[in-house]
Amino acid sequence: NAEEASELLQINEKKLYKLAHDGDIPATKVTGKWLFPFDELVKFLNLSSLKNLKYRYRLTPSAGKLILMAGSDDPLLQLILGWFNKEYPEMLVFYSNVGSRKGLNILKDGLSHIALSHIYDPDEDTYNIEAVKRIEEKNNNFVVINLFDRELGFIYRDKKADSFREIADKKLKFINRPQNSGTRILADYILNREKLSPKNIVGYNKEVSSHLEIAEHIAEGKADIGIGNAFYVDLFGLHFDRVKTESFDMVLDKDFYFSEEYQLFLEFLKEEDIKSSINGFKGYSSEKTGKIKI
Repeated sequence: NAEEASELLQINEKKLYKLAHDGDIPATKVTGKWLFPFDELVKFLNLSSLKNLKYRYRLTPSAGKLILMAGSDDPLLQLILGWFNKEYPEMLVFYSNVGSRKGLNILKDGLSHIALSHIYDPDEDTYNIEAVKRIEEKNNNFVVINLFDRELGFIYRDKKADSFREIADKKLKFINRPQNSGTRILADYILNREKLSPKNIVGYNKEVSSHLEIAEHIAEGKADIGIGNAFYVDLFGLHFDRVKTESFDMVLDKDFYFSEEYQLFLEFLKEEDIKSSINGFKGYSSEKTGKIKI
């Protein structure tokens, strides 16, 4: 439990909960309470002992013909990276799906070149700007650039609902994304706006790591409804009702922005056939692709 974990890690419970919420320590939320697997925490401690070593290997602004990305899951992003590698085989692009918030933290720690993020801020009605400000230190180190806009919405097979209130009333089984993900952040916001809690929604704490898994669970009858993008809807014969159009952005250090590697990738994204291909997928738009937000 939290008390035992905080004693093991020698940190207070407030710090423990923040690390768990940010996905920085192994933890699982069950019926509203955080649980911490002992064996995984021991591994975490062993890795933490290498912390000072880790920062000796921070990435330089340009590390050869290499781009490292970490952050949000998106199926079209993976296609785009494949197209880029095909056109520029000398370039190596690696991507890790860890969720928007964890992607920003990895970028802040200097362990990636680009974070992929779509974190909504309801107070400002913006995507990623406020989240990036929170990870910046004294200087404005980061640039936020639109990769594409995409729609998020309720995905369902035959049990339609337009709100969490309706999901609760109909007792539909929900399938969710992890707490580090931008999709989960939006879902939590909508749930709170409707003055509901996770306990009101069957399956709210059931998490899967990708939009593909959301669609698969609904298509296979393991869940009735979830929030995701429209990419897989037609493939699985599902329905999609838009909730929000969001800005799916690249966040990167200003030094890396001017690197040969990133400028090559940026020019690739601005090619008319690439932008046209993005627009060809349901729920996606390249109208703002490549535009600097901050």
